[in-house]
Amino acid sequence: MDALKQWNLPQPQSDVTLVLLSELVDRKREERQYKAKSEFYSYALMILLVVSGGFLVYQLQVSSSILWEAFSLSKAPFIVLMFLLNGFVYYQLKRVTKKLNKAEDELDSLRLEVIDRSEELWKSEAQWEKRHDVFSYMKEEYDINLFYK
Repeated sequence: MDALKQWNLPQPQSDVTLVLLSELVDRKREERQYKAKSEFYSYALMILLVVSGGFLVYQLQVSSSILWEAFSLSKAPFIVLMFLLNGFVYYQLKRVTKKLNKAEDELDSLRLEVIDRSEELWKSEAQWEKRHDVFSYMKEEYDINLFYK
């Protein structure tokens, strides 16, 4: 709660409003983390696929037989390990993407709840007049749009 008091929100705000806004910020932070991880694994997978493809083409040109020797662990262990690494990075990408989708859904559901309950959260006239300032602050500082669904 101390971190919320450091926000430059117009006062007075109810405790419930501050808790909901802090939960929104936490969920937005979690979503950004998963988005960054997803982008990292996407780029890593693209680079690994290009490198693996290049090594496979090189091994096929050097190899005397067709594809069987290229995937032989004794003849070309690096290519097999690269394809295993590709599989691992692909699995991580799928796992993080699933978590990202879940985090986006949770953030959006809480955002919609705050919008729907705005009359409840800003009960007094003074709070209701400052509601627009709170929404603007959340949009500018955390990129959380509370103006519309």
